[in-house]
Amino acid sequence: MLRAAERGFTLLELLICMAILALVSASTLGAFAAVARNAATGSARELALMVGENALVRARAAIAYASSPAQDGAALIGDRSWGLVPGPSSYVAGAQLRAAAPCGAQAALLLKLPVATAYDAPSERFTVVVTYPRDPCRAASEGAIAPDNAATVTLAETLPPSVYPPGQVLRRTVAPPARM
Repeated sequence: MLRAAERGFTLLELLICMAILALVSASTLGAFAAVARNAATGSARELALMVGENALVRARAAIAYASSPAQDGAALIGDRSWGLVPGPSSYVAGAQLRAAAPCGAQAALLLKLPVATAYDAPSERFTVVVTYPRDPCRAASEGAIAPDNAATVTLAETLPPSVYPPGQVLRRTVAPPARM
């Protein structure tokens, strides 16, 4: 005879619930692993964008504070000179990718990002092309990027005219202090 007051789950119901929970957990872990793998790629692209934006900021600063022709086109500040030279130039920017855990590394991943810039003086157009690895885990240990793993980010901007046109004499009128 069955008692009406008995309540609870049968063993079969509990086994089915455990199987469903195991399937959901396995699929969730797979999704988390995919997100972690893709995070390193996005981080490398973000680093390339930051390097490109830094180059644009330096170009804006160089054109905004252009010097007089007597200084040969370079603004002298301390022992440094600033100027925007027409034509192409290139350098290598170092970057540190801290999201290196998907690669199996314990320390941050160091990348060498080749940067190519070009300034067209007649149109005042400045272009930056930064090369970054599609898969940072495939970058060489010294940070070099293989050609089959390379992707690029291109930033271009028409620079505003200089705040201080070359040859302009700067004068500052300072009001005398007020007397009390």
